[in-house]
Amino acid sequence: MTAIVRPILWSLLFFFAAFLFYTTVQYLSFRSDINFLLVKQDVVFDALWRTSFYFHIISAMIIIVIGPIQFIKSFRNRYLNLHRLFGKIYAYGILLFAAPSGLIMAFFAEGGTPSAIAFIIMSLLWFTTTIMAIVTVRQKKINEHRKWMMRSYALSFAAVTLRLLVPLFSVFQFSDGFIIVSTAWLSWIINLLLTELIIVFTLKKSIQLSGTTRESYT
Repeated sequence: MTAIVRPILWSLLFFFAAFLFYTTVQYLSFRSDINFLLVKQDVVFDALWRTSFYFHIISAMIIIVIGPIQFIKSFRNRYLNLHRLFGKIYAYGILLFAAPSGLIMAFFAEGGTPSAIAFIIMSLLWFTTTIMAIVTVRQKKINEHRKWMMRSYALSFAAVTLRLLVPLFSVFQFSDGFIIVSTAWLSWIINLLLTELIIVFTLKKSIQLSGTTRESYT
């Protein structure tokens, strides 16, 4: 990745991560009539759904902000212990809270079965990619660890992509049903595809130039 593209990419990640954090923090008022909750009035007082919702948003707020920091090479090199700590917070935040709660919420998704299937698959992939990131770093396969972390964060970032796609699709006056279902799928598919392109065209090239890294972040 070029010296120009890299800071632009990370700046965008930080900006949109901060944007999601800002738009999500309002839910900590625990009111039932705010934004997204207005369309969930049929389940907003359901104990299972509401508990899952708060576990999901609180863990996701932390995850979405920590993620971009982990990819900054200078931060990893200078503050390796902090990088390890943030990595554990990120990974176990997904495995113990964000992915399981997201899986539960998927069964209550707007758009019915098509949307539910999309979010179920995303939750399972989120769990799997994060597990693989942990497994590979424990095996000291650092290059593979980076790839799996990129995939994991691509799924974390789906929350941002979804919020960008909805108003974009609304401009083209698509039906509400189409927007709900299509964004449920595209929010994470687009992210994973872009991540794989980055891995293929940038990360693999840098690996070939630098050789296999054996440093451990565990």
